[in-house]
Amino acid sequence: MLIHVKGFAHMRQYTTHLPSDGALEVPGGMTVAQVLDLLGVPSEPSKLIFVNGRPQSPGHVLGPGDSLVFFPPLEGG
Repeated sequence: MLIHVKGFAHMRQYTTHLPSDGALEVPGGMTVAQVLDLLGVPSEPSKLIFVNGRPQSPGHVLGPGDSLVFFPPLEGG
């Protein structure tokens, strides 16, 4: 199935090999954690994960056409 993946801030390095639209072909039924592992994203430190604009857990199962975005936690005031 085709999904779209974007990493931001220093996590962008894990998606630079993808096309500009972030298209990635993965087997059906993959979880966010499995896709991040496939991309070589370390499980630590923590990261914010959004699928189709909504916060999700690493165990969330992705569907065709989903948009996965991940970035480090934001700090500041």
